[in-house]
Formats: sequence, structure tokens, C-alpha cells
Amino acid sequence: MKVLLDIFSTRELVLIIWLAVLFVAFLIWDKHRFHLKNIAKAAFAPGLVFSYLSLLIYASALVFILWRCGFWDISLLKDTIIWFLFTAIGVFFGLDKVRDGRYFWRLFKSTFASTVFVEFFANLYSFSLSVEILLFPCVFTLTILSVYSEHSAKTNEAHKKVNSCFNVLLGLIGLLYLGFSIYKTVIEFGSVLWVDVLTQFMLPIFLTILSIPCFWILALWMKYEMMFVANNVLFRDRNTIERLKIKFFILYYGHFSFNRVHRIWKKLALLAFEENVSCREYIKQVSSAPAYKKQPIVNKMRIGLFNDINACRQKLTSLGLGEFSEWDKLHGFDEFYCSPSYYKISPHGLSNLLLSLQGKEFHIHKLELTLSIYSSEKKDLAVQKFTECISSIFEILSLQLPSSFPNPISRGENYTYANDEYSVSLTFEINGQVESVNLLITSN
Repeated sequence: MKVLLDIFSTRELVLIIWLAVLFVAFLIWDKHRFHLKNIAKAAFAPGLVFSYLSLLIYASALVFILWRCGFWDISLLKDTIIWFLFTAIGVFFGLDKVRDGRYFWRLFKSTFASTVFVEFFANLYSFSLSVEILLFPCVFTLTILSVYSEHSAKTNEAHKKVNSCFNVLLGLIGLLYLGFSIYKTVIEFGSVLWVDVLTQFMLPIFLTILSIPCFWILALWMKYEMMFVANNVLFRDRNTIERLKIKFFILYYGHFSFNRVHRIWKKLALLAFEENVSCREYIKQVSSAPAYKKQPIVNKMRIGLFNDINACRQKLTSLGLGEFSEWDKLHGFDEFYCSPSYYKISPHGLSNLLLSLQGKEFHIHKLELTLSIYSSEKKDLAVQKFTECISSIFEILSLQLPSSFPNPISRGENYTYANDEYSVSLTFEINGQVESVNLLITSN
């Protein structure tokens, strides 16, 4: 036991013990053993094994470089293994969500924040083995119940109080850990080897930052792999040489840019229906950034924000309806648009909101917000969200909400208003059991 305590803290040792107990429990019960077998098969699929090995080789190279620089030694092996298993592998499984380079900046911030808490406050000092053994299942159970109640509270208002109670209990336990660490730091300040603590603290931050190029390449590899599979399906009627050419042009014009790869992915299916079109020119064109990013802003629209497409997209994202797609041309039309995906009013409800911007290549002409109500039970909640969005939109666009503007809850009549700056319309429509409300703001 003394040897183990020299290597692991009591908290880490308790984690290993409980994980071993859970693993044995899964092996004993037939039903859970079946699921464990399927999970293992999925986790070690050939494609994933290749990625694990690539990440392991890259991490090993980083450790070698840090060792040669005098930053790493064998005492940091445990921390390195923990970083690889929990941080590196965890980041890897989230790489399918990468849309652009900003993902990696958010990754750095989250890694730094979690490292500050976990490494310094939580792991610098730990309780005795018996106390940690008792605390771990309590914290684990409360965390599971908190996550579950948070999810269920979205559909059941009564569960919000339960979730709040669990969060308070977790907060108190967190304060207990924090208070104990601060107390021990003050009492034993002079006996702590702060150089070693600082090295241990900085190691996961350095490894994460230095691993970003590897994560970047793996994320691109995933996206290219999906496109190449789609390419074989979409262009199955073409010969092998033509399919290889398309793959080459995708790589050539997509290269290392997530934005360019995403643009190609969105329009790749349309290429299969184009006739007498050069694959190279098509992929080159769709991979290019929107033209407005390369042109100076011209104040053509009376609504000022409609002249700056990028600023308008960013400010409207604050509504919480989702992140806007890029300013893109409607296929076959001389019109451009962008929108987030459908926003569900409640997680399990069918009612939704759709916000979109429409216009020409260098400016926005109109904004459209559509509410679709599929359930009368959630109608009040849906209309409330719609009304809040309308007020926020007028505020973001620096427009004065007309004094005669109706309350969508109390009136179901169509409404129009216009002045020198803009025009606005509110229309209602009932189609079967679906009730729709549409807001349209047009710049004059």
C-alpha cells in the first residue's frame, strides 16, 4: 500500500478501486457483459485504433522533446498517462464537432480552466483513503442525479428545484475540497516543493497546446474521410479516374482549412446533378470565402447593420437560436441567405423557431423569423419565446418597435407597418393542426 501511495494520491487510488469494482460488476452480470463487449468492439474499430496509435506516437514524440529540454522526467509519467487517457482521448472523440479553428482556442481555455481547478485545488491535497472511499460514491451519485435532473427539468418544471438541490450539495462538497486544499497549503507552505507542483500543473497545458496540430490533422482527416465515402456514393455512376479527380480537387482546394472543407461538404451533393460543369472549377468556386469579406462595406441599406453581413450574423447569434451558416447563394437564384438550424422551443417538443437573413451578395435585404406551433400544450411557451426574440431583434438592429405592434398572444390578426427606414409585417397561418406566425423585417 505504501508503494501505491507513493505513486498515486489517495483520491486517484480510490478512483482506480471504484473503477475496478464497476468493471468486475460488468463482467459478472451477463447483460452488462454483453454491452461491455459491444462497447469494446466499437471503441477499438480499425479506424479508431489507427487514430489512437497516431495520437500515441505524437504524444510520445512530445514527451521525448520535453525530456530533452529538461522539462519532463520519469516522475511525470503518471500525469502524462492520465492526460493521454482522459484529455487527449476525450478531445479526440469530440473532433467531429470541429467547424473552424475557433474550436481549438475554446479547447485551450477549457483545458486551462479545468487544469487550474483539478491539478491545483483538487489534487494538490487529498483526504485519507477511508474518507475518499466514502466521498467518491457520494460525489459520483450526486453528479449523475444532477445531470439527469437538469435534462428532465427541460420538460418538467418541478425537477428544476431538485436539480438546484443537487447542485447546491455538489457545490458544498466542492467547497469542502477547496477549503481543505487551502488549509493544507497554508499549513504546509514551506514544506511543499513548489517547482515540482508548478511543473505538474503546467504539463497538461503544454501537452494540450502542443497537441493541437495533431488534433487539427485528425479532425480534417475525419471530415475528408466522410467526404470521400460520400463521393463514392454520389458519383458511383462515374468511372474510377473521375472519382479520383474529384477527391484530388477536394484535397487541393480544401487543404488545411475547416471553413473551406465545410463549404465543399455542403455543396458536394449538388455537383452530382450538374451537367457540363468542370469539377475543378465547381469545387474551387464553392470552397472560396463569401465575396463580401473581400469588399469594403457600402451603406446601401437604411437598416445600418444590414450593410455589414458578418457583424449582423454575429450579433443575431446572441439570441441563442444557434450559430449562423455562411452567407451563401441559393442554388439557381440570384439571392443569398444564411440561417441557423431549427431551434426547438423545448427538447422534446415539436414547436420550433427559424431565423434567416436574405439579400444580395454584399448586403442583407430582409430578416425573417418564423414560429411553428405543433402542440397547443406548449403554445404559451412558444409564443413567449417568439415575443422575446422579436424585442431582442429590434434592439439589435437599433430599430424602434412600433407602438401599434400587436402582442402575438392576444391577437391573431395580420399586421403591417412601414416608415422611411424599414417595413415590418406579422402574418398568421393555420394549416391543419400546425399554427405558424411569421415576422418579416425589410430594409427600405
